[in-house]
Amino acid sequence: ATHVAFVIDTSGSMRDVGNGGIWPIVRRTIRDLLAAQPAGTRFQLLDADGRFILGRTGMGATAWLDNTPDTRERIERTLSRYNQDTVSNPVPGIYNAIRFLHAKDDPAMRMSVLVVGDEFTATPEPVLLRLDELNPADANGRRAIAINAIGVPTTIRMQFSMGNTGIKFAALMRSSAKQHGG
Repeated sequence: ATHVAFVIDTSGSMRDVGNGGIWPIVRRTIRDLLAAQPAGTRFQLLDADGRFILGRTGMGATAWLDNTPDTRERIERTLSRYNQDTVSNPVPGIYNAIRFLHAKDDPAMRMSVLVVGDEFTATPEPVLLRLDELNPADANGRRAIAINAIGVPTTIRMQFSMGNTGIKFAALMRSSAKQHGG
């Protein structure tokens, strides 16, 4: 991908109960993913509710942040103190990443949405249908935007008390990734 939009669940289950910050494992995972990207890759971060964590300067190509040591440091610093709580639903973040960041007129853009989360509380079918509308396949079955996910297993062990929300997240993201080239 030339452009990677991270959608990060910042709900209570993704926070350290000791200090309320985003779990260190989540911040380390994002740091490692950023470091693994080749030079030239551009980034943006949204929370699960679709808010731009670092802000944005425009739409499409102008909304992206360059892959520089300064940007990665800014991301780390911001995530360590980001206190905006979200619901445990990455869907608004995914939708906003696609709507506001994809530059349809730029054939060189290879965008990926990478979700980091742990829960989903709704049913996946309407989400998958909407993703098909936002990111349709071309005549060859390829999509402009790949969708990937990393699940943080905070609720899997409590599946009966949490209504299987961790399993629902895994199922939604597995289907989204499979259908959208992730």
